[in-house]
Amino acid sequence: MKPGLHTYLPRGKIDYKQLRRINPEAARRAVLGYLKTNRGNISEASSIFGINRTVVYDIINKERDGDLKDRSRVPKHQPKRTSGVIEDKVIEIKNRTRLGSERLSRYLKQHEGTSVPPGTVRHIIRRNKGRVDYHLRSYRVRKEKREFIDWYSAKPFEIVQVDLKYIRDHKALSREQMIHLDRHDILNYQWGALDVNSRFKLIGYSREKSWANGLCWYLWVISWLRSHGVKASIVFTVDNGEEFGGKSWMKVTELRKLIRGFGCRLIQNHKGHCEENAHLERSHRTDDDEFYIPRVLQIKSEAELLNEAMDYIYYYNNLREYSSLNYQTPFSYLKTQLLDIDDKMRFVIPIMAG
Repeated sequence: MKPGLHTYLPRGKIDYKQLRRINPEAARRAVLGYLKTNRGNISEASSIFGINRTVVYDIINKERDGDLKDRSRVPKHQPKRTSGVIEDKVIEIKNRTRLGSERLSRYLKQHEGTSVPPGTVRHIIRRNKGRVDYHLRSYRVRKEKREFIDWYSAKPFEIVQVDLKYIRDHKALSREQMIHLDRHDILNYQWGALDVNSRFKLIGYSREKSWANGLCWYLWVISWLRSHGVKASIVFTVDNGEEFGGKSWMKVTELRKLIRGFGCRLIQNHKGHCEENAHLERSHRTDDDEFYIPRVLQIKSEAELLNEAMDYIYYYNNLREYSSLNYQTPFSYLKTQLLDIDDKMRFVIPIMAG
């Protein structure tokens, strides 16, 4: 542009970034086309398109090189990059064995005599994900059909629902009550087991939600019932929580073998169907309304929690009447069904699972 020539900038502006998202090459051609109309005024073009002058110069250089496509951001000089031969070997073995980065690294060292750290293997796979065959094998997973459970014809303790309740439920407790629980370091979880016939309930507590605590709870419930005269073949219905075996085929299989020796069976509910444990789930609301909400501010230690819980579960099983039981208490209704049941069974002692 000649010195002294006065130029007026157009009012309209073009969003170069938006154009570039749609088509990078077309966006650069638009900038080059505009430069031809304004005698190559770099400042004006950068203002119109809302970009830096450096970007305009870069577009001009791309045109001079004969390539308006995006350039690779990979550095030209990579002295520490793994050689292409090793990368090809990693991808080949990955597709053949489908091993993860850790095991693939050990495989290369043991069988190929090549030392490639797991992190490097991970980066190689990420760089070459287009070459990795993730659908090399197809597996058909058989879903176990849940056995039908007839609640209404079940006799006492033939069906026992088991579940875990998180005590710090923000839908039930107020902010003040939640802060109180945290201040006094009260336990987090309440374990429950409920007989669908009589609504008789057992509870326990733990600080953590774990498989070990779940196993402890199963065994305690079985021992309590068997030691107080319950001889029925017990079916436990549980959700898919990891504390009850969850998706682990091995845990569920071993648990079923263990409790089979005590005359018990385990049935897992469908995932996301809490109504299949409806009686125990409904009792959780009773726990909140008649125990935790009115009494939680009086609990200041684990010992006080267990004392309060023992009073509550005695009230639940021996004093509270239920319309579904013709306005009888769970234990009195249980006595009409099992005449030889041990009277001491009504004094349920909440345990600490861990």
